[in-house]
Amino acid sequence: MESAEVLVIGAGPAGIASAYFLGQAGIPYLVLDRAPVIASTWASVYPSLRLNTSRFYSHLPGCRFPWWFGIFPSGRQYHRYLECFVHAHRLNIRLGVTVYRACPEGDGWRVESSAGSAWYPALIVATGRFGRPYQPPIPGQETFTGELLHACAYRGPEPFRGRRVMVVGNGPSGVDIATDLGAHAARPVLLSQRTGVVLRPRYPWGLPKHAWMMIAEWLPAPLGRALLARIDRLKFEHLDRLGIKVPRTEAESTAAGATRGAELIQAVRGGRVRCVDAPARFDGPDVILSSGARVRVDVVILATGYQPALFSFLDLGDVPTNRDGWPLRVDEPPDDVSAGRREVLGWPGLYLVGTYYLGKGALYNCNVEAAAAVAEIQERLRRTGR
Repeated sequence: MESAEVLVIGAGPAGIASAYFLGQAGIPYLVLDRAPVIASTWASVYPSLRLNTSRFYSHLPGCRFPWWFGIFPSGRQYHRYLECFVHAHRLNIRLGVTVYRACPEGDGWRVESSAGSAWYPALIVATGRFGRPYQPPIPGQETFTGELLHACAYRGPEPFRGRRVMVVGNGPSGVDIATDLGAHAARPVLLSQRTGVVLRPRYPWGLPKHAWMMIAEWLPAPLGRALLARIDRLKFEHLDRLGIKVPRTEAESTAAGATRGAELIQAVRGGRVRCVDAPARFDGPDVILSSGARVRVDVVILATGYQPALFSFLDLGDVPTNRDGWPLRVDEPPDDVSAGRREVLGWPGLYLVGTYYLGKGALYNCNVEAAAAVAEIQERLRRTGR
């Protein structure tokens, strides 16, 4: 462990991309992950899950997806792809190691783990966006007599066959799980909505959005921006006529984000899914909705997102964070979490990779952030004479 110049914590896509760029730069490194497999989140996804981002930008550096993966690879295909990438590049990854504590020491970082204690000039935290499932504090949930689980534990529809299910949250995961359950659980599966959902075509004007982004990059900048703005305005209209809640204001629309595809529309029309209001509280076997309606369900699946998976081992005390909950980085503009350096503000030698979700997608951003972090680390090592 002590022979490495850089320790990377997390062996998901962000950690793998970091390891690749460190290797390309000739910097000795080690990647640690507590799970027994690489990219453990992707290793256990349900069979129907597909990437929200297309094949054009979601691959790792220098290794495009096989053509038979299609435009939107499945989660299981993506995990196999990651395994092949790690094997082909012989990345230095050690699995089954839990990091207990990381704190600054001298001009580097002391890391204590189940494999021992070691010091590193630089530390990359690549623990990802999906390490801490968020479960909102809904009153009465401790007395709920049904089954309550987070979406991260969903492995497919079979265990819910014939059962009454409510999915809470209408983001991409909530919509995906509700429609996946529609053919197996008792009908209708209830999709609980708070702000409403924006549904956009998966193939606007016959092409995936990423294809239009590639076309826009070839055009003069004003034309490219106008084209993408027009693409982003395309959405399915009159969803409220089907009982699908839509955002009432622009602020709610921004908070709700967007889901691509017409699967929810088809499921609602077919009676497999019904949209209801957000849960206000639990009462025994029932869920009381914000409208006051009472529904009886056997299972509630919380597709309520995740929080940054950082602070369980980082001994930083109180640090300023951006709007997404990540520690502020050096030169990070307050209104643009994609910009700025990867080094954490006030903590030299600590870098974040895999934190930005929007733009061309999280998987593409992992590559960009990893390359930027390694470039900064190269400069740091040069300055310190290592």
